[in-house]
Amino acid sequence: MAKKKFSKRAKVRIRLKNKFVNAARGVYTAFKEESTLIVYLIAIIIAIALGIWIKLDLLSWSIIILTIGVLLGFEFLNTSIENFVDLLSFEYNIKAKKIKDICAAASIINSILAVVISFLIYLPPLIDRISEMIGN
Repeated sequence: MAKKKFSKRAKVRIRLKNKFVNAARGVYTAFKEESTLIVYLIAIIIAIALGIWIKLDLLSWSIIILTIGVLLGFEFLNTSIENFVDLLSFEYNIKAKKIKDICAAASIINSILAVVISFLIYLPPLIDRISEMIGN
């Protein structure tokens, strides 16, 4: 069987496509296995809808999008570290538990900070919007 020759540009396209396919598979796997991500996804949809309704400004949207990205990134990292620890540690191990607990703590702290950031950004325009509705 003859070996196919690909141009340099074709190889770059194939590698790039594979990276996106692998990343999409990782997102799918994480959402399938980690129920917390479903909760985050619902919260993200609500946050976006609320932001549209109260007409957030560009800077606020930038902060919200960055916060969402960091939140999801932390959760994906936490999930992959937990899976890696499970792969290495077949039976109960106190050090493995510590690693997983610390990763979970990082995710929870990040979640709490995301909620605080959301309140700081959403609360003033939300109060204004509700005041307009009640006043009219």
